[in-house]
Amino acid sequence: MADPTWGTVHGTAYDLAGTSPSTLPSGFKLTQLANDDLRWETTTQTNVGVDFGFFDQSLYGTVEYYKKATKDILVLPPYLGAVGEGGNRWVNGAAMENKGFEASLGYRHETSYGFSYDVSANIALNRNKVTSLPAEVENSYGGNGKGDNILGHPLGSMYGYVADGLFRNQAEVEAHARQDGAAPGRIRYRDLTGNGTVDEDDRTWIGNPYPSFTYGLNIYLAYKGFDLTLFFSGVQDVDVVNEVKYHTDFWSVSETGSNKGRRLLDAWTPQNPDSDIPAITLNNTNDEGRLSTYFIEDGSYLKLKNAQLGYTLPSALTAKAKMEKVRLYVSGQNLFTLKSRSFTGVDPENPNWGYPIPLTFTFGLNVAF
Repeated sequence: MADPTWGTVHGTAYDLAGTSPSTLPSGFKLTQLANDDLRWETTTQTNVGVDFGFFDQSLYGTVEYYKKATKDILVLPPYLGAVGEGGNRWVNGAAMENKGFEASLGYRHETSYGFSYDVSANIALNRNKVTSLPAEVENSYGGNGKGDNILGHPLGSMYGYVADGLFRNQAEVEAHARQDGAAPGRIRYRDLTGNGTVDEDDRTWIGNPYPSFTYGLNIYLAYKGFDLTLFFSGVQDVDVVNEVKYHTDFWSVSETGSNKGRRLLDAWTPQNPDSDIPAITLNNTNDEGRLSTYFIEDGSYLKLKNAQLGYTLPSALTAKAKMEKVRLYVSGQNLFTLKSRSFTGVDPENPNWGYPIPLTFTFGLNVAF
């Protein structure tokens, strides 16, 4: 028998017992369909690694290889509009494989004159691919819905058109495959099917969100009360979608009423035909907001993520003030970035809308009694 207070205490959408003093909602609403065959996502992982230390642990490091297989990934695929409201239905989707290699190597030492250091570096690489794709979810991970699916590609791969520069003049427009909106100064897209028309069948896999490898470097130096810590972090050969270009390279693709980018000053004109930035227009007849290699750039970078310089007062001095330790320090985060020349955004670590990770400085005092 149902508890007559359950609806009031737990806040159901409808008061089944009719005892609530508040106004009753109008009824129930179907939000999703059940799936009796739904299973938990499962993962199997194998790791083989070695930790080592030599010369009284002065030289140390790790080496590890791993392989991770995941199947029955939970996914909520789109459904036909004819099903009506509440047609969402969770299903078990693709299977994927991750395998990779991680290694680190460090050396630490203290000299006879009191200078100590600890320097370590690491590198990691990961290879991801979708290994199985049930027919029920074939179109839930990208692709053209006609057999060109993500199977064999990394999860999250980018699918779109191949941009092939700009049309420099009318002669290039006439020599190219039929492309709606084509004109001098507009982006030219490749006719990959070779049928003489640029359409949705000319899309392909154009970007891999996984870097070739990541790496880091840690440096610690200390001498006579002074200490310096540096941490460098890097990512190599990763494809990112530079969405800042929607605002810096176009007037028509994404109109938010905001200021435009300086790059527009170098847009294509008959007097500036060698520019790689499309001609300024108020009408997006060439559909240049479509995902294409025009927006995909190399997001490689090397950053000095953190640096800290400190000084610990001599113990003879702090003891007089009945303190065990006093340390002054100054630290900075995101002090500089080396990025790919092809990246036109602000910060490759956060390329989506160009908000850079801030440069910050911190001053501090640590006191121990």
